[in-house]
Amino acid sequence: PVFPLVTVLSLALGIGANTAIFSVVNSLLLRPLPYPESEQIVDVWHTPPQQSFPGLDRFSVSPANYLDWKAQSTVFEQMAVYTQTGLSLSTSNDPLPLMGAIVSSDFFSVLRSNAMRGRTFTPDEERPGRDQVVVIGHGLWQRAFGGNPDIIGQTLTLNSRPFTVVGIMPAGFEFPREAEIWMPLAWDDNERQTRSDHNYLVIARLKQNVSLDQAQAEMSTISSRLEQQYPEANTGWGAMVIPLRTDLVGDIRLALLVLCCAVGFVLLIACANVANLMLARGANRRKEIAVRIALGAGRARLIRQLLTESVLLAVSGGLLGLLLAWWGSKMLVQLGSLPNSSDIGIDTWALGFTLLVSFGAGIVIGIVPALQFTRTSISDTLKQGSGRTGGTSIKQHTRKALVISEVALSLVLLIGAGLMIRSFWKLQNV
Repeated sequence: PVFPLVTVLSLALGIGANTAIFSVVNSLLLRPLPYPESEQIVDVWHTPPQQSFPGLDRFSVSPANYLDWKAQSTVFEQMAVYTQTGLSLSTSNDPLPLMGAIVSSDFFSVLRSNAMRGRTFTPDEERPGRDQVVVIGHGLWQRAFGGNPDIIGQTLTLNSRPFTVVGIMPAGFEFPREAEIWMPLAWDDNERQTRSDHNYLVIARLKQNVSLDQAQAEMSTISSRLEQQYPEANTGWGAMVIPLRTDLVGDIRLALLVLCCAVGFVLLIACANVANLMLARGANRRKEIAVRIALGAGRARLIRQLLTESVLLAVSGGLLGLLLAWWGSKMLVQLGSLPNSSDIGIDTWALGFTLLVSFGAGIVIGIVPALQFTRTSISDTLKQGSGRTGGTSIKQHTRKALVISEVALSLVLLIGAGLMIRSFWKLQNV
């Protein structure tokens, strides 16, 4: 029982780590964003003059420039503006701190996301005095109001001001990140004319058959036009159009790819370890294999049998690895600020990935022992009084090569981890 236990635990560690990372990569990099035709959604940024803002390649937008962008652009189906803000919800107990978003009325239309109950905002609610309405998130609805369906039409007190609830968003809607409540954006006449208040973010939906390059070209033309019309505020300012996914993922993409390589090494180490164990264990089965060959078993039949054993061990490790992956994916979500974190988890894609990796690992760990031990010399093996042998020189070289590979891969991971821990420790003291 020790051999299968060690084997299953080793493979569970490697497969579980790979499944946990895959669940995050699948959610952030592979799976479409949870908005209809999300590939058409883009962020539009201001690009500041480098002499005034060295090192910054993008900047938020002022109200007047946004309104000009919206009026003059022809490549976008819709354009919306938003900003995030901290809020305090008055409750019967202590005030509840919330992350909220102040959005224009077409914000939800750009994302093509409708309220689960009630409605979203109307253009009329963008006027000062008509803006004291809110849409709440599904999580806040459950946490603060117990999922009460009669919350629509009730009044909440946010930052000591009354607001009427007009809608509830469906579960999983988290845009912008961590927002739990949305309020309409109502600029007065003075705010609509300002070009110095760069505090707003812009999202837009491209028209069908409009490419990102076309949108970028038009926004650059509009920026040049505004620079000529308003040189005091717009000299040196341009515009940048970026796919929403690219903006959401940002630097996380590189970190995830590095993690994929790291956990891939972990799985390779586990496979090398188990293959070595199987080679060592196979030395005790040489007489058994020789007897099978003497009784008429073909080499292909023996290889299938040995591979079946290794695949069963790997699948058992994969099942245990799923438990580790479930825990690992939850830990990754808690440790890192990841977009659309509610969508990260073990789904059917992750299950399929685990099954595929398990079968692959089973073949990898079994193919070398299977090929080597089916070359057994029947006469030499049967003449020996015991099945225990020291193994041929080829088997010894294979086992040494596997050990060298394990140590080499382990050193790469340990040195990399050590350097990252040292960097993290230094950053903590800055």
